[in-house]
This record gives sequence, structure tokens and C-alpha cells, in this order.
Amino acid sequence: MDKKGLAQALKQVAIAIELMDPNPFRARAYQNAARAIETSPYSLEELVLENKASVLKGIGPAMRERIKEYYTHGQLLSQKELLASVPVGLWELLTIPGLGTKRVRALRDTLEVSSISELEYACHENRLLELPGFGPKMQANVMKGIQEVRARAGQVLLPEALELAKHWLEQVRQWPGVVRAEMTGDVRRSTPLTKWVDLLVAVDGSPQEVLAAMRDYSSGFDSTVEQDGLAVLTSDLAHGPDLRIYLCPPQQFAYYWVITTGSEDHVAALYSNGFGDRPELKQSPNEEAIYEQLNLDYVPPVLRENGEEVAWAAGRRLPKLVQASDIPGVLHIHTTYSDGANSLPEMAIAAAERGYRYLGIADHSQTASYAGGLTPERVQQQWREIEALNQAQIGARLLKGIESDILPNGNLDYDDELLAVFDFVIASVHASLRQPAEQMMPRLLAAIAHPAVTMIGHPTNRLLLGRSESAVDMASLLEAAARHGKAIELNANPHRLDLDWTWCRQAKRLGVRISINPDAHRISGLDDVHYGVLMAQKAGLTRDDLLIF
Repeated sequence: MDKKGLAQALKQVAIAIELMDPNPFRARAYQNAARAIETSPYSLEELVLENKASVLKGIGPAMRERIKEYYTHGQLLSQKELLASVPVGLWELLTIPGLGTKRVRALRDTLEVSSISELEYACHENRLLELPGFGPKMQANVMKGIQEVRARAGQVLLPEALELAKHWLEQVRQWPGVVRAEMTGDVRRSTPLTKWVDLLVAVDGSPQEVLAAMRDYSSGFDSTVEQDGLAVLTSDLAHGPDLRIYLCPPQQFAYYWVITTGSEDHVAALYSNGFGDRPELKQSPNEEAIYEQLNLDYVPPVLRENGEEVAWAAGRRLPKLVQASDIPGVLHIHTTYSDGANSLPEMAIAAAERGYRYLGIADHSQTASYAGGLTPERVQQQWREIEALNQAQIGARLLKGIESDILPNGNLDYDDELLAVFDFVIASVHASLRQPAEQMMPRLLAAIAHPAVTMIGHPTNRLLLGRSESAVDMASLLEAAARHGKAIELNANPHRLDLDWTWCRQAKRLGVRISINPDAHRISGLDDVHYGVLMAQKAGLTRDDLLIF
């Protein structure tokens, strides 16, 4: 304990007050005290035992008690409840350069942002552009700051993991003795989040010889040699997840590719089918040969998750997984009418360039005023432009949709007469996300029963690495969707990937159609369909399981 720690504790209380307490004078008292202590010539002991705190400007009797409290206990016990009341995500937001307490509080109060992932998603939706105190430049700086903070974290989203894996593959393929190098592990299975970027590398020579030859290339790696000659290099990268490189003999590449790809449940199911009893499998020329020797259909890596797929493979029941080419068009597109970055014609042309025949426009409804939600008059204006673009055959054919807020009482934006005219309606929750299940479920069930609703959008409201799921009884929601003949969105934005692939499997069993939607707020967002397709494949979905217009 020293006066530096005391000053830091006082500053932390000041921040907590600014975030949670509307009284600016109380926060200022802690700030002034911290500054006076930092700049004073006295030690912590002198401040307390010799009462030197009393001679410092701005430190009164109450603050002197706080100083004694810290000296005695090593913390400000009287402020423990206040500090605990600040959500962890708000402290994380303060680590982003340029975001002080006033801006963080504005983000929380105006946009319900309370984590880095929620803020990142708000930036993707351009919600900071018109927010007082922010604007385009600030939004760009916030995005850059988020990337810097994320680079120091452990887990990353799938797109980032793939980029890191590609980068390291290029590097490793230049190392001496490398015959072949491929992605493996979570990245190869396209898991939504990963902490490890895994590569499998076939090398000539013994592990010890190879490690010695690679010394100049693999500095910064820890190395181990496991049973059967499999060497492992690991590195705690300065940016992003950890890197793990498996080294194996070239003739055993397929065998170890199966093992290192995983998942643990999948490999365990293979062992139940005799994988561990067949030493000759180590010499298999490829993975297909291994599955064939086990009397199994070949299981694509994306499907290798909970072991259920091995039973499908044994019974020759593997589904014909959906492909990107199976999707003739996509829904849930935002434009400059609400919070999108591109206009209707720009999005239509970009969709056509990607081979889509139709594009479902679904800007925000009027309650989402923070996102430029459309009034009924603006809806009519947008429809007229859509009709003109379709008549002129500019780009993909545009469908007239809306992302209608599900209000806290379960009602939808707009009256039933207007809702009935849309080509499709995505009903989504954007506010009061923390309602308990006894409030959230009637809200969702009322929406899914509405005759105008086509689907529920991002049903759990999760943001990966940021916001946990709302209190949704997904089993009940899917049963209601089946009963009413409604679809559920698989939001393909890699921050969401909601509905999760595990629930997509249940939706398939119930006959509920899944709509793979990019939720695009700019042209580049259309390409997120790729990640939605991967999750649909992981769920075992086929083209027949999708909602197609």
C-alpha cells in the first residue's frame, strides 16, 4: 500500500460515481483528493499518522476518513457496494481510447451499450454517427480502439481466427522441412469463438531434429513432444488468441488431422467405432480413407461437434449440407433510410453482383428512433423508391420488409393494416433486453403469433464476447414457431450468429424454417452470409430447411 494505490482507489470511486450517480460534485471531490495526494510530498503513512492530509487543499474531514480507511484495510470498504454496482462491461469500455465516463454513460443511457461487443455492433449499425458528442470521426476512432482492446483479449470471433490462421499458414509453410501445413482445431470446424488457432504441419525428420532446424523461425514458442512422435509448439501471441502448431510425420498427416480437428466428442465417438483399435489407420492417405475403414460416411469438419454426426455417418444418414449456392437471395438489409451506410440502389446492385436474385429490405421501425426508425410516411416513401428500382430492374429485385420492434408489452410497431402490406416482417427485440423470462416470453410468443410476422430476428439477442442471451425459453419459442408456421432467423453477423447452431438442429427436428440473414448495414455486410452458411452446416441444415422467397 502506498499513496499511489490510494490515489488510484479514489479515482476509481470517482469514475463509479460518474457512471452510476448523477451528482457531479461528489465525483469531483474524489478526483480533487486523488490529484492532491498524487502531487503532495507526503507518503501514505505521513498522510495518516502525521495527519498531513489535513493540510492538503480540497481534503476535508470526510475524505480524511476515506484515507484512513484505505490505510487500515487496503481498500475503500465504504465504497465497495458502489464499485460492485458498475457492470464489468462499463469498466471495459473505459479502456477504449477516447471514451471517458461521460461518453460511456451516454452510450449506456442512449443505446443500452454496456460492453465492448455491444459498442462494436452499434458502430457497425452506424448508431454513433448522430449521437451527441460522437459523429463519424469518433465512431471510426472507437472502432480502431475496439480492435486494439480486442487484440489483447483471448477469444476472438471466427473471421479474426480465420485471418490469423491464414497468416500463420503462410509463415509456417516457409519453415525448413515443412511438407504440408493446414488449419485444424476450432478454426477448421468454424466454431463461432476460439481461443486457440491450431495448425497441423507435416515435417521431414524426427521432432527433435525438426525443432532444432526451426529454432530461428520458432523463437518465442514453447515446445513439447507427445506420445507417438507428435511435437507441439505453443505461443502466447501478443495479439489475439494463442497459437498451437502440431508437428507430425507426413505419412500420418490424415490420422492426426482427424484427431486435432476434434471436437473431443466427435473423436470420442470415433473411438467408440474402433478408431483406437486400428493402428493401420495412422498410415491412411487421407481422412476419407479413415472414415471408410470405420464403415462411416465422411463427416465434413464443420459438422464434427457433439458426436451425433458419427451416428448419422454410421447409418448413412448424413444430410446434404446447405451451400451458399442454395441461397437465391437474402433478407434483413438496412439502408440509409434507417441506420445503414448505403442506399437502396447501391445495395441492390451489390446484391446482384454477388449473384442474388432478390434482396429483402428491412430497415428499423419507428420506435427505434436511435436508428432512424421509419415513420409510416417514410415507409411509403421507401416503397415508392423500391417499386421504381424494381421496374427499372436495377440490381436484385427488392422486397418490401421491415424489422419491427417487439415492444415491451408484446405489441409490434405500426398498426395491423400497415404490417399486412409488407412482403415480410422480421420481429426483433431491441429494448428492455434484460426482462425476466416471465416478461420476455409472453412478449416473444405474442409476436410470433401475429399473422403479419414472418420470423423472429436474432432471437436470443446475444452478442458474442459481449452480451449474454436474453431470458428466452428457446424450446418453447421453437415449438410456437412450428405451431404458427413461422421462421427463425439465423443472424449471420459474426458478432451474433443467433440462432445458435445447437438450437438450429432442434428447429430442424420441429420443421421450423431457418432464414440465414446477414443483417447487413453496409455493402460488405452482405458477405456475412458466409458465416451464416457455416453455422447452418454445423447444425446439419439442408436447403429444404431454409426459408426461401
